[in-house]
Amino acid sequence: MLQTLKQLLERNAQEHAEAVAFRTRRGDGYENFTFRRTAELAAALQAELIRRGVARGDRVALVSENRPEWPIAFLAITGLGAAAVPLDAALAKDELLPLIADSGAKIIVLSRRLAELAGGKPWQERRIFMEEFAGLPAAAPLPVAGPQPDDLASIVYTSGTTGGAKGVMLTHRNLMSNALAGAACFEIGPADNFLSVLPLHHTFETTGGFLAPFSKACSVTYAESLKPYQLLKNMEETGVTIMLGVPLLYQLFFDGIMRSAEEQGKGAVFSLLFRLSRLLKKLTGLNAGKLLFGAVHKKFGGRVRFFVTGGAPIELDLLKNFEALGFTMIQGYGLTESSPVLAACTPHANRLGSVGRPLPGVEIRIAGPDPVGEIVAAGPNIMKGYYKRDDLTDKVVIGGWLHTGDLGYFDADGYLYITGRSKDVIVTGSGVNVYPEEIEARLNKLPPVKESCVLGARITSGLRKGSEEVIAVIVPGEGRSDDEVKTAVAELNRRLTEYKRIARAIVRRADLPKTRIMKVKRFELRKELGI
Repeated sequence: MLQTLKQLLERNAQEHAEAVAFRTRRGDGYENFTFRRTAELAAALQAELIRRGVARGDRVALVSENRPEWPIAFLAITGLGAAAVPLDAALAKDELLPLIADSGAKIIVLSRRLAELAGGKPWQERRIFMEEFAGLPAAAPLPVAGPQPDDLASIVYTSGTTGGAKGVMLTHRNLMSNALAGAACFEIGPADNFLSVLPLHHTFETTGGFLAPFSKACSVTYAESLKPYQLLKNMEETGVTIMLGVPLLYQLFFDGIMRSAEEQGKGAVFSLLFRLSRLLKKLTGLNAGKLLFGAVHKKFGGRVRFFVTGGAPIELDLLKNFEALGFTMIQGYGLTESSPVLAACTPHANRLGSVGRPLPGVEIRIAGPDPVGEIVAAGPNIMKGYYKRDDLTDKVVIGGWLHTGDLGYFDADGYLYITGRSKDVIVTGSGVNVYPEEIEARLNKLPPVKESCVLGARITSGLRKGSEEVIAVIVPGEGRSDDEVKTAVAELNRRLTEYKRIARAIVRRADLPKTRIMKVKRFELRKELGI
């Protein structure tokens, strides 16, 4: 049983030496990195890290765009017994440097386009550019004892949607258990080719888009950009079978498909085919979408087995639309603190709207007497703790159980459903709970609305003092006026139960502030609004 990343690298180098581990477009074609070459470059980088004074237990910062050298560096650092500190390449220098300082990183590994980050004399001997990997002297694999399963492998700084960066400490056991369990559930293998589009510093992509496929000797192709037409080109050229994405990306794909149909005068035909696909599914249980929408599948390369969505809630209608097109869309759920996957649907057990059943080895409970309550979880994937923050760790991991702060429930068949975040729930004067995600889903379907965020604002005077009222921050669609938005909200209010009605609608012309995986930063909106 593989228990460390070093063992995984060594096994792949021996058993899958000439298979392609990673590829990326460079120049007029794709550059391939076999499992043998991956191990050789990792060994050369390890020798260089040792020469620079890195030893077991040290930290090494890792920051770049998605590229094959990122996972190679991650494997080299962790195989040495040091801890990788993946950081967001999109952060400004004054945001990144405090995180590097907090981690105590001895070296920073980065791409040359980020040279300014590690500029100046103090960094000359503390930086290694990824473009230099190929020129490092060849080195034999280290003869020293490798890391143990409970050794620290990574410190992942996460502020999420609530602010305040925290370093999540993940061990080899955490990452390996999650990667292997996920790979088994999804039944992936050497014939699969993943398209990597999400930022690698995010644990969803580290585990699901890198370590899980690496554990099964799959290939990973790194996307050239996030533009839908470029992604489709990469998928067609390399025969992508699986992709991890966020709801916004899939919405862009679907909108593009429908827009293209309208432009070609096929809008009515597509509507008819959608109805036929859904009818056949209802009557026979079979999905004829791939046959009915063959041209669409061809645009995606024709080999897609399934898409995975995570990182943020996804509209049920969008899941149903992809199903009607003949694509399998799998939803999962997790947190950085759980390495990150806790539950997931699978290709053969896919219940739309649910985030699936717990992964093998993971136990999930609903805290509280009601069917809906806080989700708590235990298992080998639960973090070691927050770096240098035992006070925070003790509030979140209690008796071995991770208290997620998310609310949910199980159906009779053991499928988990997420209803929202406990800290985001709005408590009205009558003590009734309002879940922002439910109202946001209704708002986002209104024609004048591009996106929205529902918040609870404390009432400071009157009979309802101390309770909360529902406010909505709304970004209008292009060309839509404030009056159109407010009229639509008023109409929606008439259809909502009284306690769910929106007390104030705030029209915002700029997009909502979001994390790299497109979660709305509610804390920033609260700060802007002073609530």
